[in-house]
Amino acid sequence: MSERIIVITGCGAGLAYQIAKQHLVEGDKVFGLEAFQMEGLKQLEEQFEKMRGLRCDVSSAEDVAKAAAWIKELIGDKIDILYNVAGIFSYAGRVGIGETDLAMCKKMMDVNAFGMIRVCKAFDSHIKEGTLVLNVSSEAGSIGATRRKTEYGYCISKAAMNMGSKILSNELWDRNARVMCIEPGWMRTNMGGEAALASPYSVSPEDTARKIFGIVNNIDEIPRDQMYMTQNGNIMPW
Repeated sequence: MSERIIVITGCGAGLAYQIAKQHLVEGDKVFGLEAFQMEGLKQLEEQFEKMRGLRCDVSSAEDVAKAAAWIKELIGDKIDILYNVAGIFSYAGRVGIGETDLAMCKKMMDVNAFGMIRVCKAFDSHIKEGTLVLNVSSEAGSIGATRRKTEYGYCISKAAMNMGSKILSNELWDRNARVMCIEPGWMRTNMGGEAALASPYSVSPEDTARKIFGIVNNIDEIPRDQMYMTQNGNIMPW
């Protein structure tokens, strides 16, 4: 497989970090964008010659525009895979409607939903025929499958990301570029929390990254209109 150009947001830790490692091991060139955990990016840069990292907050249009311009200057305006992984979650959101913090809901919407939109807007000229935009969503964003009674902000933000992804897919259809939403599972990360670390039902970010890597490497075998699925390849209801 020839070298691919990969862009990954939220790349300093967790799932995005592991996705970056998968691509780097395969010889791809990776551009990692990260708002806070820069040490993770530095570690990848030290380990892999083809890794380049940049501080970028996806809630900042200025940051995202600078990242797109920086990558264009280095490698031109074609990328093969754009991963939108950056996201936030608040355990304080596990309350009923009466105690829900709307300011936190707004912040999660800005990062989880509009963050993806900002990145895709800034990289629009980089999305060519054959480009894949892979957005890490959640089962929390499935209106049809949800059974939750709390977490209004997180669930609404992921449902909004899914809608944005579907509209983007419609727009990019004639460009022959694809959009995929992946439900990554309950991962043993900071976002997953202590319960995930102790649960036999949680998954490691390394395992999820390997499964996502398998999906992107076999994307041509997946129908173009099948675009919301678990890391195991099972279709999710919108």
